[in-house]
Amino acid sequence: MQNTNQLSIDFDGDHIRRCEDLPTEPAPGNYVIIDVMFFSTTVVELLAAGAQSVHVPEERGLEFEYQSDNADAKIGGGRTEAFEPEDGYDFYNSPSYVQSVDVTGRPTSLTSSNGGRAISNLQELGDDDVDIYIGSTTNAAELARHLPDDEKTYLVSAGSKGEWATEDDLGAAMIGRYLNDYPLLDFEVEMFQDMLQVAKGENYVERHEVRRRDVEEFVQAMNSRSVVPKLVGGEFVDVNESPLQTAAQPATSD
Repeated sequence: MQNTNQLSIDFDGDHIRRCEDLPTEPAPGNYVIIDVMFFSTTVVELLAAGAQSVHVPEERGLEFEYQSDNADAKIGGGRTEAFEPEDGYDFYNSPSYVQSVDVTGRPTSLTSSNGGRAISNLQELGDDDVDIYIGSTTNAAELARHLPDDEKTYLVSAGSKGEWATEDDLGAAMIGRYLNDYPLLDFEVEMFQDMLQVAKGENYVERHEVRRRDVEEFVQAMNSRSVVPKLVGGEFVDVNESPLQTAAQPATSD
């Protein structure tokens, strides 16, 4: 597996490799939060499935307060060892699991220890000149197409437990390439997919069928979604009103 320290993330902007490295005084611009496995990808899937919005609370557990104020909301939280939502939750951070939840026209609420924390920090530290987006491998091309050319863009790899995360750096590299109008070549797509397969360990996808689907049917399905999640009025909504009709780059199969 290639070391992501050697990845070239070449675009007109900055790359922040951990949510802990966010500046205390964020400069004006667009901040793309990238938590590929699995917060970002799950948010994209919720909006792709027709969710009205995605609320990101400051910490786990506050989703219940949101639901009390929004009776029709579906909320996501922790999971059990059997890969089912913990009591009281409708789903958890899994792009494949949320396919079984009817979120059409409903508000939703979900956070994570890394991507969610980055969003909360930016909301607290930023001002009106800071716009927050969510990016993943699944919406990289559309997200890059949507971001204004005349504004600075910062790619924020959420990381994992204070460390760099291979999958987030791959997502950042991919988005950066599209921002630079230099899409991945076919052999690079296959290389990225191979690296994503083992980003969390060679046997990670074998731990449970849900995780296998999460990685192989969603995370590796590059550019399969046209959703552009942006924080508007305190919640993420899809702001892509005119998606470009392009062929997806699905995961390869043996």
